[in-house]
Amino acid sequence: MSGHGRTDLDARAWLLWGVAASLPPLLGRNPFVLTATLLAVLGVRAAMAPSDAEGALAWNGIVRLAAVFASVGTLFNVLTAHLGDRPFASVPDSLPIIGGPLTLNALVYGLLSGSALLTLVLVGTTLGAALDWPALARLLPARLSTVAVAGAVAWAFIPQTVVALREIREAQAARGYRARGGRDLVPLLVPLLAGGLERAVTLAEALESRGFSSSSDQQDWTSAGPPWRAVLAALGLAGTLLGAYLLAAETPIAALTTIGFSAVALAVAGADKRNPRRRTRYRHTHWRQRDSVVAGTAIIVVAAVVITLAADPRAIRYDPYPSLIPPRVNLGLLAALTLLLSPVLVAPVRPSGSPSAKTSRSVQRVPLP
Repeated sequence: MSGHGRTDLDARAWLLWGVAASLPPLLGRNPFVLTATLLAVLGVRAAMAPSDAEGALAWNGIVRLAAVFASVGTLFNVLTAHLGDRPFASVPDSLPIIGGPLTLNALVYGLLSGSALLTLVLVGTTLGAALDWPALARLLPARLSTVAVAGAVAWAFIPQTVVALREIREAQAARGYRARGGRDLVPLLVPLLAGGLERAVTLAEALESRGFSSSSDQQDWTSAGPPWRAVLAALGLAGTLLGAYLLAAETPIAALTTIGFSAVALAVAGADKRNPRRRTRYRHTHWRQRDSVVAGTAIIVVAAVVITLAADPRAIRYDPYPSLIPPRVNLGLLAALTLLLSPVLVAPVRPSGSPSAKTSRSVQRVPLP
């Protein structure tokens, strides 16, 4: 997937959708919940897939790499976790680490963990393809513009690097090159590094020509406000991370309270109006009804997950150790997870040759706030 800005959804709606789709695989390993989430994400990904083959191959390469890691992790878990009540084979005890019984419990846990990893990667690549990163950077406070641009550039370089590696490999193969070991990767990595440095220098020159590192910007940063605002912002970010940990630790009430206070702290820290930096807009974004639908369904999914975690933890969490028992099914939660398909129903996909899509792709190359 590539086509940044290929849908008319607001970046904030996409972010809420990403949070809602990431919660189930982060909080538990229930196979029914993982399957429902994975199918919903695959549906959105397939509907938003571009006709542009290069971008699709770039993001698909990351998904294939995640699938390889998930497979290796499953095999490693089967060979090293000799726990559970369902053995199906045995390795001689004389072999270190892997010696002992191989159990279905370990296989199931490995498969569920791999599915959770693959789902998270699919959510990330779907967001990477669908988000309009310049619009997202403009939504952040002015004092975070440097961080926003750096993050947008780093994320935009991921598919470009994958495409460049594929082109270099094909060019070397046409010259008769075949990689047989680690030392043979030098002819691939050196051109990739040189191309990456060239793209970085080109982008830095473009940012410099637009006054991104001007002295006025630096002055605005240093005079952004009293020090207590920076301390409050740091506390708000730390509280958000603490809230995420508490949510994963099965304390949803404390987690929501911590996240609420963190949101208030971040809002107060960013409420300073004295920053004189003038921010221009190439194209104004408007919050439409379809954005409200996607954001509302995402909030419903998050609420359903949190409430279910508090009322019926086994409907989200599943542990095949020490006994392999059937997982619990919560039909209400599964029905709520189908709401993750809302972007498919309300967000039209622009044709790849449309002028708006071309404009969005050209703007994406230099994501200025």
